[in-house]
Amino acid sequence: MLVVKILVNPGYPGNLCTIYLNMKSLSKQTQNLINSYLRLPFPNKDVSCPYFNNRRTGLRGGLRAIIGKGTPDDIIEEAKIISLREKIDLTKLSNDELKKFLIDNNLGVDCSALVYHVLDTELKTRKMKGLNKYLKYSQIKNPLRKLLVKFRPVESTGVKVFADEINSVKIKLTDIEPGDLIIMLNTGINHDRDHILLITNVSSNINYIHSFQWTSDGKYNHGVREGQIEIIDPNKNLLEQKWLENSKIDEENETFQHARLAKHVILKRLLAIKSA
Repeated sequence: MLVVKILVNPGYPGNLCTIYLNMKSLSKQTQNLINSYLRLPFPNKDVSCPYFNNRRTGLRGGLRAIIGKGTPDDIIEEAKIISLREKIDLTKLSNDELKKFLIDNNLGVDCSALVYHVLDTELKTRKMKGLNKYLKYSQIKNPLRKLLVKFRPVESTGVKVFADEINSVKIKLTDIEPGDLIIMLNTGINHDRDHILLITNVSSNINYIHSFQWTSDGKYNHGVREGQIEIIDPNKNLLEQKWLENSKIDEENETFQHARLAKHVILKRLLAIKSA
């Protein structure tokens, strides 16, 4: 356990508060998966996995890679198949051209699938079953849909499934650990979106990863990215800390803006991770 001293009020030297942060870390295998989303393992390329929101296409029953639910390997394999069909040599594309190719072909991952695959990997490295063995889907009442969940758990798992009290518990800011979640419910201007961030590292700052698209990203600059929350005062809520992402702080940080717009911003820990 790490003891962190934080200067709460710079105007009063020595005015320190002490917080205790658990220094658990995600496994090497899990971190490797995260790195593969941040930099898809195409040879000699540096391209992050694009963000994909299936609400725009409305595809159902498609391959994971083309409905925003794939792993990096799924996405690369599908990219190769498409490139062969269209007679495009991916090795000759620049980073920007490759990113455009992926997005134009609906290859990417949404925020909940990113979290699903990362936590699924983490559980397995802890000698536990896959995440699908622990999640419950209380919102699903239709028997046919319940059956579908068994065969397509990633596709059936959205932010609300992670947020459901049957699957996760609320935690305090001072108890946060890698693998925990920041959940935003009913965010966006119209309060019609949900979003989720995964905590990857905790020290004097909270580091997170997510898949998202800012309005300033345009059509081709979005994707899986990292961000950081600097703990200014652990006695205040998450929105009163300092949010940094993509070199933008607080009001210029669109992830922070979405957190402020959300009707609920909750720190949660999956029950499966809690018991691991």
